Amino acid sequence: MDLSRFIPISGDGHILITTRNPGAQLYNTVGTFQFRGMDPEEAITLLLRLAYPEKEPYQITNMYRQDASIIASELGYLALALKQAAHTIRTQFLPLGRYLQSLLGCRQALLSRPLVKSAADANIYATWELPFKDILNGNTREYRDAVDLVHIFAFMHFASIPGIIFPLCSDTLRSCKGLPIRPLAIVESSSMQMVEDRVMTAARVLYDHSIISITELEPQTGPIGKRVPRHYFTLHPAIHQWARERLEKADRAKWLDCAAAILEHCISTNMETGGRTLRRLLIPHIEACLSALQKTYWNLPETPEQASHLDRFGLVYAEAGLWKKARSLQLKVVKLRSAKLGAAHFLTINSKRSLACSLWNLFDIKGCLEVQRQMLMAQLWSRPSISDWLVWPPWKPVHVQYCTTLSDLTQSLWLAGLHSLSKRAGERAVAGLVQRYGADDPLTLNAMFNLARTYFHLEETEKSEAILRYVLARREHFFGSDHPDTLMARNELGMNICAQKKGLLEAESLVQDVLGARKRVLGEEHAYTLWSVNDLSKVYMELGRNGEAAAILEEIVPIVARTLGDDHVGMFMTKGNLCRAYVRSDQWEQAGELIKWLRKMVPPDHPDWVYAGWGYAYYVLHYENDAETAERCCKAIMSKVFETNIISASNARVIATAEILLRIYEEQGRMSEIDKLKETFPSIGNAKAGASVDSLPLPRWRSTNPQ
Repeated sequence: MDLSRFIPISGDGHILITTRNPGAQLYNTVGTFQFRGMDPEEAITLLLRLAYPEKEPYQITNMYRQDASIIASELGYLALALKQAAHTIRTQFLPLGRYLQSLLGCRQALLSRPLVKSAADANIYATWELPFKDILNGNTREYRDAVDLVHIFAFMHFASIPGIIFPLCSDTLRSCKGLPIRPLAIVESSSMQMVEDRVMTAARVLYDHSIISITELEPQTGPIGKRVPRHYFTLHPAIHQWARERLEKADRAKWLDCAAAILEHCISTNMETGGRTLRRLLIPHIEACLSALQKTYWNLPETPEQASHLDRFGLVYAEAGLWKKARSLQLKVVKLRSAKLGAAHFLTINSKRSLACSLWNLFDIKGCLEVQRQMLMAQLWSRPSISDWLVWPPWKPVHVQYCTTLSDLTQSLWLAGLHSLSKRAGERAVAGLVQRYGADDPLTLNAMFNLARTYFHLEETEKSEAILRYVLARREHFFGSDHPDTLMARNELGMNICAQKKGLLEAESLVQDVLGARKRVLGEEHAYTLWSVNDLSKVYMELGRNGEAAAILEEIVPIVARTLGDDHVGMFMTKGNLCRAYVRSDQWEQAGELIKWLRKMVPPDHPDWVYAGWGYAYYVLHYENDAETAERCCKAIMSKVFETNIISASNARVIATAEILLRIYEEQGRMSEIDKLKETFPSIGNAKAGASVDSLPLPRWRSTNPQ
């Protein structure tokens, strides 16, 4: 149980944590207290006062004490069960003796069910089973709808179920095939408003029987992505468990599939920005439903319908930055769809595209490139129409799906440091999409953005800036200023200007604006928000504000550790930039600790291993004055690059390593080795190499030793 997110990283005071997990006691530092049932006298008084609110306390105590004492004892003196029993007695005008007989009879029936393990559990469940039987026996439409709602709620999280999910899913759920159960409130209604009205009427039946609570908020329509549902339904955890366990095994599976389908179909395939707040609210309900699915179906997904559930849930996880959870689901979806539909089916391609996106965000570049290679090969031999084969040369398709995959491949090759290949893929993608859809289509704008980022790292900065300004203007026009794609373009433009060192104040304004917007739209701890903090620190360093850069990075280090982990590339990036800020502000000891940590943590097959190795060589040469260790480290980097092609030999990180070797050779007068090094790296030793736009964790070197 991870309690770290509830505990501040600094400050004094005490934190009170309530939980139903007894294992959490090991985290206490002051003590624990276990809540139990009420005092017997208090329990009897509570039951009688709630059951007979119109009578004087002394009257009801004398008249009903004996039966009330037995009921309270049977219910374990638990306040919630007593409250529910009192509600049933009051609303159905049952004498206490008759209610006790019904309770014991219901308990006997419940004990025959395998999931009810004890008489105590059966007693408590019976307090809700009795009023629910009244609903089951009702002949009205709202009572039948109320029964369906309880069965659906049983497979979502018990707290804050948004009422809007029912009208949102209605249109697609009516045409959904393979569902054994369809809630009548959804399939019989002809409009979303009618669905909402029927669901609210049924919910009020459950509310009147004390089975759920309803929270109603004022209508809110805020900035993009901030429109929130009005009605929320909540069950007590004990009622939630009862609602699930009262169902027979076969019925549980049917209602579970229904709940999963409702969650899936209330999530738009287009993932509109306006629905982001709702999708974030759905995450606990998705997790509850997934947990039940995994317990029910050992080989999930077993059907195309279940694969569709997981595919949509994966999109929600990915949008929230939960890419590991998204990847886990997407791998299963790809496996089933590849086997049942084939590699070239559009659903298989779509699920692979989603998987590649998650792998990209997890910086699993090797896995991402392999998935995209598979997509390209499938789309090379399977084309939408005959006309798509009538191209020359035939092995260079230009149909939209193929060009979209090329666009995705462009950004993956860019991240892998293979900038020349990225440029080739990007230019083909842009040309094909402009030909088919025009320059203003969202797919074309994505391809142009990816290509601009590649141009930037190939030092074609003016060409990159021109494209970025065009993409930013069109995205602001079509999507708005706070759309995630707009923010990505604005952030990249800011870093482009920063790298050119021609408008640092404009760069600061752009990146600062993106950081504020991402905090509002995505949340302060989203990975892209943390990425913006890193980019802002680079702008601060270019402005000479190294202390501010270090301060904002120090603030997010514990957040990155908690949300992404110490072994995530986001942590490598954050600590690398922090190391750079420390060096620029002459905090060499702190920089040394970080660079040694990076060298230890970055795996040898990751491109950032070169990054960390170069930083370590720089540190030991300039701070510890250890040329021998620095040279040995640089040569290890060179061997790794040329033997494994972990990154291109023309990459700025490799050039920077060669620069360190050149410095060592020059100081030691090793002319023959200088000549060999310059044969391999002709650009070293000139001003252009020293001004590479590729972000490095430390400055190139200083003319004097800092010690």
